[in-house]
Amino acid sequence: MAIDKVTTPAVTDDSITAAKINDDIISGATELSSEPADTDEFLVSDAGTLKRIDYSLIKATAPGLVKISTVTCSDTATVDFDNLSSDYNMYIIIGSQIRPATNDIDFLMNFGTDGTTYDQNKTSVYFEKYNNEGDNDLGFGTRAAQSLGYSTSDQQLMRNVSSHGTYGKAGQMKAYISGLGQGGAYASFDIYSNFWHTSNYAYATHISGMVQTAADCVRFKPNSGNIAVGKFTLYGVNQ
Repeated sequence: MAIDKVTTPAVTDDSITAAKINDDIISGATELSSEPADTDEFLVSDAGTLKRIDYSLIKATAPGLVKISTVTCSDTATVDFDNLSSDYNMYIIIGSQIRPATNDIDFLMNFGTDGTTYDQNKTSVYFEKYNNEGDNDLGFGTRAAQSLGYSTSDQQLMRNVSSHGTYGKAGQMKAYISGLGQGGAYASFDIYSNFWHTSNYAYATHISGMVQTAADCVRFKPNSGNIAVGKFTLYGVNQ
């Protein structure tokens, strides 16, 4: 008995058109109920030509602060943030409840490129405001010795900081640093601090300047002893 041969028509290029696709081709598929992974792919029409694209190329980046890392001090010699990525044009570092282990110290900062050497050239201006607890010695001005001119020296941020166990840990710092990790010179820094001075003064400082060589690392430290307590958090800024 002869058996007829069953054949399947060949699907040729361009033979499946929009008219042949059912309306539920998307809604009938399994649902993805969470945000796609960066490597999940979509089909797009690039001037009429179908192409695939990773989700990472089209997802929205929300503006704001992205927490990168935190250092919690407990008799800590230095606070280092190394090898900062070029992903962020600006970084913000917030330091809170800073108290030195040694009384009457200066709190310092410097920049580096290799995570071990912190001696980049800087030019800066140092502003300060202060008042005695007796409200009888209000003052403000600049300090020439702490204002650097193309110097590799550590930049002073706070001076004569008290280590008193109660109010000494009131020190705080907000550092805005733009241009680190970008592969070129002239990063900028703008840093605000306040702290309790050993002579019973409330002090506030503002240091603003430029890093005149390439840098992708920043270090904070006292000029003597360690940091008894304090928390320092690094954020990248999405603009």
